Amino acid sequence: MIARLVWASFRQRPGRSLLLLSGYALGVGVTIVLLSVGGALVEQAQDKELVGGGDLVVLPAGIDLETLKTGGASSMYFSIEQASLMYREVLAGSRFQDRVAAAVPWIDDELLYIEADSGLVPVSAAGTIPSLAERLDVAPALIAGTWADLVADRRWRDPTDAELYRALDALHMPRGSAARDSTWAEWHYFNVLLPDTGWLYLTYMIAGEIPDGRWGGRMLATLVQPGRAERTFLAEVGQDEVDFVEGQPELRIGPSSVTLESDGSYRLVARIPSGTGGLPLNLDLTVSARSRRYLPPVDISGEGLVSGYTVPLLDAGAAGQLCEGSRCQALDGARTYHDHNWGTWSGVTWDWGQALVGGYSVLYGGVSSHAGLDADGEPAGDDRAGGAAGPRILYLADDNGYAGIFPIRRLTTQWPDGDRQAAPESISILATSGTDSLELTVTVGHTRATPVPVGINSPTALFFQMRGAATLEGRLRGSLVSATGDGFFETWTR
Repeated sequence: MIARLVWASFRQRPGRSLLLLSGYALGVGVTIVLLSVGGALVEQAQDKELVGGGDLVVLPAGIDLETLKTGGASSMYFSIEQASLMYREVLAGSRFQDRVAAAVPWIDDELLYIEADSGLVPVSAAGTIPSLAERLDVAPALIAGTWADLVADRRWRDPTDAELYRALDALHMPRGSAARDSTWAEWHYFNVLLPDTGWLYLTYMIAGEIPDGRWGGRMLATLVQPGRAERTFLAEVGQDEVDFVEGQPELRIGPSSVTLESDGSYRLVARIPSGTGGLPLNLDLTVSARSRRYLPPVDISGEGLVSGYTVPLLDAGAAGQLCEGSRCQALDGARTYHDHNWGTWSGVTWDWGQALVGGYSVLYGGVSSHAGLDADGEPAGDDRAGGAAGPRILYLADDNGYAGIFPIRRLTTQWPDGDRQAAPESISILATSGTDSLELTVTVGHTRATPVPVGINSPTALFFQMRGAATLEGRLRGSLVSATGDGFFETWTR
């Protein structure tokens, strides 16, 4: 019966029937082609002869293989964030050297255009690093010329200490609206433990409407030593006494300076008068990494917020001399931490901490942007829910380098009797990723509270700088973790 109806319809309107049949056939044909191409891509990703001779292909998180099969948009133009960190610290690092023989970055079938006399000519291009491709025996057969690593290739795969820290610690020039924002600031921060169980906070800062408005430099230092009152040191200079170059870490503020030496060490010079009329602080230190533990630059900007952060030195030592007036002490291998911040800071608060626990360097943090604060330093209006909070993460490193990054699921600060104007008693953090789960517990010892305006023409909030004992417990890559140590931590009343 169905066949008779089809035949009758075809005899009555043969042209329309042929058009519909052709369209249906074309659609089926296109679907078959897409499935074949997508299937071939997935098969190539599993074929060591076609993809660099490898046994494993690393793709960005979120790539859907089913969509890849059908040629969906998620299969186009993807890249892996922090690819150099992934290569150096994970795939080619010491942690998995018994399991990973070689790893190669690979770009295949990238659409480029060559400008010719006849116009733009589309071409399909591929790229990798020659010396790494040779390790997998997939270097191309050259018809003519040479194919060897460029200087940029060598810096990507195996930078010297100086090249690594120069790339990590580069200073920035604000762009767009940030260049007209008076709250723009960027700084090098160093934290040095002293032999007498004291410590030094040291900051080299540039701030203001850089480069065309009103801006300048500021030196800040706080010296904490047991049995003595804290001493603060402060110096501010105009832009004519500040020297820096975008893309380089070196910074001079008046007579004080940060210099990255050719061997990868940092030379710190500071000449800062007392902020309370006491003796000046003078120091000349060389800071060198004890191990390559670092956090590469990350952009944590959000709506209405420009913010970036990097930690070149999670585990370093300082040597040299630190003087308060004529009273000096020599340092040799003093435990030192160094990070670098930049962005616009109106209405911005943060939680942050770094600790050395057992063999791990632990770093955590996150920022929040608030439209305003009330008279008690709390987020006003709709901001009471926490403002526009960026991601909060816990980062782990050890002697093998990068050990893991974990989203923070819970961060709780305990205040005595709920009084947020008093010093915090403890901090508890739970961070998880897959089957890994880590809990960092901090018992606060020393606290320094500073009233700071959070925004322009806004009430002040209390900024807490703390030192305390830390405990890290949980499970990491299937093994139990239990370690103790100490570190430094920051939070705000909000």
